[in-house]
Amino acid sequence: LDSLAWPDRDAVDTARYVDVWRTHHGMGSVNLITARGCPYKCNWCSHAVYGSSHRRRSPIGTADEVQHIVERWAPDQVWYADDVFTISHKWLFEYRDEMRRRGLRIPFETISRADRMQKESVLEALADLGCYRIWIGSESGSQRILDAMQRGVTVDEVQWATKAAQRHGIEVGMFLMFGYDGETIDDIDTTVEHVKASN
Repeated sequence: LDSLAWPDRDAVDTARYVDVWRTHHGMGSVNLITARGCPYKCNWCSHAVYGSSHRRRSPIGTADEVQHIVERWAPDQVWYADDVFTISHKWLFEYRDEMRRRGLRIPFETISRADRMQKESVLEALADLGCYRIWIGSESGSQRILDAMQRGVTVDEVQWATKAAQRHGIEVGMFLMFGYDGETIDDIDTTVEHVKASN
């Protein structure tokens, strides 16, 4: 992936884009993606664009792009638009080290799976990098529905990851899916209680 050109951000008025975000959301933001594809098999998800493999840019190549973004447009944050930002712990730790070596730390938000956040060291690395908010694909608080979705994640893992992130000063948002085939009112009530318990 490092052989591919960065997005042509000069094709749009990126400075204006950052300013609009800053005006309406309090923080100017630029997004980027560090990987392609997701190897998980959630049965509601489309793999039409990147397939089921996972390919990752190098930590150095990614840091080069972030440094360019910061120097050129000075956003208040970046958004890593990966499907699962913490999928490779080795990559995450190497990227944290590379950003630290450059003295580069910018607030960001991103997306992950709870089962790829089950180590304190992962949350520490995210906090070190500047993660202030992470979105977890929780989908449901009903294990029965998660199993039907073939999520490969447990409600307990989502609860642990949420509380662990919060301990490290990281806000947590959840993606939730209502109306999945076979879902009942009891499943929805369980999801509501799950969100409350996760705070």
